[in-house]
Amino acid sequence: MAAQPRPTARRISMGQDLRALRQQAGFTMEEAVEGLEFSDSLLQKVETGLSSLRRAQHLRSLLERYGVTDETYIEGLIATQREASSEEWISDYKDSMTPAQMPKFVGLEEIAVENRVFHPLLPWGPLQSEPYVRALFAMQQPVLENRSESVDKAARLRLRRREFLTRAESPLELKAVIGEPALRHIVGDIEVMRGQCDELVKLSQLDNVTIQILPATGRRYRFAADFSILNMGEDYPPQVQADNAWGGMQISGKPRDVGVFTRRWEKLSASALPPEETPDFIQQLSRELA
Repeated sequence: MAAQPRPTARRISMGQDLRALRQQAGFTMEEAVEGLEFSDSLLQKVETGLSSLRRAQHLRSLLERYGVTDETYIEGLIATQREASSEEWISDYKDSMTPAQMPKFVGLEEIAVENRVFHPLLPWGPLQSEPYVRALFAMQQPVLENRSESVDKAARLRLRRREFLTRAESPLELKAVIGEPALRHIVGDIEVMRGQCDELVKLSQLDNVTIQILPATGRRYRFAADFSILNMGEDYPPQVQADNAWGGMQISGKPRDVGVFTRRWEKLSASALPPEETPDFIQQLSRELA
């Protein structure tokens, strides 16, 4: 049985259809929305799958402007619009520990083809073992003044994202560069850290996962902040995500931003140890933990 299309995937598919109809009709975005009850900026988000039109009449008005008269086709798009506007599974995980942009990012991550990530001070989230995840969020609980239920939700969301790597159908291809300090900073206790090292070694054996360690010594290209570069395939532009000091995240699909972070990641990957040296390096580091 084919997998059920996810809401984000439905939005992207519908956005592509609407963009094609607009281009066939010969309208710019500004011309397409002239006199309608929504803006060209919203239409831009709809066409790129980042949002959806909330009212069926808005969609009907747009299709009328594009010269679409086939009622069966129109009703099909309205049904898709309704499904695309539905709540996604990540809504169950919304709380004060989840950045406002996280639902958007996870929706993109879930349907991405590839993710290239750099994390200098902590292992990338879905590569973290469950004991490490829970120890990390418990450590943040008094700082952020969160309830224990929020810690549990945040941990479960991070572990749910692991499934993108291990699912049987079209698993996400991951290329991760992790800073050596991420495995020397003690989170929880020594046993938690050794378990985290074992987890990285295990995951590095997956065909779709490549992990490199950026050593703390030597003259190497370095960068201070976490970021991810999502390859969305042929039909959707790549997206770059970067964390900030307030615990939030920024997401951009601007070619200039994606280009800067892509070059940054390539420099970091070239400066890191080769993937085949990852298991031995991590195991040696695990033995040194005290």
